[in-house]
Amino acid sequence: MPAAGQTRAYLALTLISALWGSYPAFAKLALAHFPPYVLVTLRCSLASGFLTVLLLRRGWEEFRELRAADVRTFAFLGFAGLFVSTGGTYLGIALSTAANAAILQAATPVMVALGARLYLKERLRRRQWAGVASSMAGVLLVITRGSWRAIAHLELLPGDFILVVAQVGWSAYTIYGKRVLAVHSPAVATTASYILGSAMLIPMMVVAAPFFPRPDFTSQTAWLVVLYQAFLGAIAHVWWYEGVRAVGPSRAAIFMNLQPIVGVLLAWVMLGEAVAWPEIAGGALVLLGVALTTQAPLSPPPERPTRAS
Repeated sequence: MPAAGQTRAYLALTLISALWGSYPAFAKLALAHFPPYVLVTLRCSLASGFLTVLLLRRGWEEFRELRAADVRTFAFLGFAGLFVSTGGTYLGIALSTAANAAILQAATPVMVALGARLYLKERLRRRQWAGVASSMAGVLLVITRGSWRAIAHLELLPGDFILVVAQVGWSAYTIYGKRVLAVHSPAVATTASYILGSAMLIPMMVVAAPFFPRPDFTSQTAWLVVLYQAFLGAIAHVWWYEGVRAVGPSRAAIFMNLQPIVGVLLAWVMLGEAVAWPEIAGGALVLLGVALTTQAPLSPPPERPTRAS
């Protein structure tokens, strides 16, 4: 049985996956009014201010241990997690389809597992690998509606390649963050990465402006999406690092396979789309994969009480 701390982490990771599973649909609504880099910059900037206020309310103790050298560490997290991953995801969604994006999401846990094995020397047991494979199979079963030949007929779009790069960025953010969390709290790491990542997104928003229609700042729908994803997304990032610190990057990443499943259920509840046997069987495979990954112990390397570099 998992420890109490791990149980809370599993619950948080499940809620985060449910939240992030709703993002593509809502982002599509907002992208009809805001260009992708306007949308992501507004979201991340508001989230940065929100996280800063929350951190300041906790006091100055966590700031006293920060050094100038830590800026490089947090800048990498901001680049990988915000500029590359979040910015690339919004751009990829704007230039691709929801079906293609769902298929590409299935690669994220494998990227994290392999990266953690190479960078952190995190040893996965056979049951963990079985869990990764089960979850991937479940996701593919859902998004192909039971027809594996559908993958061969997908039309690759520019956004697909951008989404792959975005997932590489998220994998780096998760894996490198494990080392950062040995020194800094999830709140500090998330807030600093948001602030620096937002600073990187602002000039990108200016550079990309001529390539997209002008934003419609009068759209209430777009602003509601920005506020929803900014504030809940900021909290989710902190919880994500809490989960990574509690259970490790490979085990945390497997929960991301729940995102497409949540998307299908939302489509059924909100849009009345039918749920057939591939959705049910695929959801069962994903849940089996999560169970296999979370119940078997990992063999992590000993933590080094040094600053990430």
